[in-house]
Amino acid sequence: MLEHDLYEPVYNYLELVFRGRLKPLYGDLRHITAITANTGGNATGIWSKPDLAMIALSRQKYGLAWRIDLHGFEVKPAGTCSVQSVHEALNHSSLVHFTHLVWHCERWDARDERCASIIERCSHFGVGLITFKRPSDPQTYFVQLPARRHNPEPDAFDEFVETRISPEDREKLTAWIAELR
Repeated sequence: MLEHDLYEPVYNYLELVFRGRLKPLYGDLRHITAITANTGGNATGIWSKPDLAMIALSRQKYGLAWRIDLHGFEVKPAGTCSVQSVHEALNHSSLVHFTHLVWHCERWDARDERCASIIERCSHFGVGLITFKRPSDPQTYFVQLPARRHNPEPDAFDEFVETRISPEDREKLTAWIAELR
C-alpha cells in the first residue's frame, strides 16, 4: 500500500478516535482535520509538509481561556518507516505544536530492534508514535507514545493555516475565534 493510500484511513481514525484524546474530560473541543500532504506550495521544503493536520481548540469546563493547538501527522506505510522518518516528523515541530509519526506496523514488538530504535528516537525528540495494523479499522490504531508539546513561532502557525488549510476550514476557524473571544 502506498503512503497516499493511507491518508483517508488515517483521516478517519483522527476523526473517529484520536480527537477523543484531545477533548478535556469536562470541557469543550472544536477541531478541523485536513489532509495537507500536497498543500503549502513548492517552496516549503521537502520535510516541512505533514501529511495530515488537526487544529484543536479546547477549553476546560472551569477554564477562563480557550487553547489552540496544531497537530501534524507524518504517515508511513508498512516497510518504509525508519529512524529517518522520525527526523522527518521532528522537522514539523517548527510548524506545529504536536508532531506524530503514524506507522502501518502489522507486528509491533517493542523488543524488535527496528521498533525499539524508532520509539527511542520518538521519545528523545518528543515525537508521538501511533501504529496501526489494519488501515481501515480505527480500533487497530494504538498510541505507542504521546507527543510532547513544541513551541513553533506564532507566525509559523498562521502561515501553516493560510497555506495548507482550505478556505472553507479557514473561514470556520476564523468564525470560531471571533465567537470565542
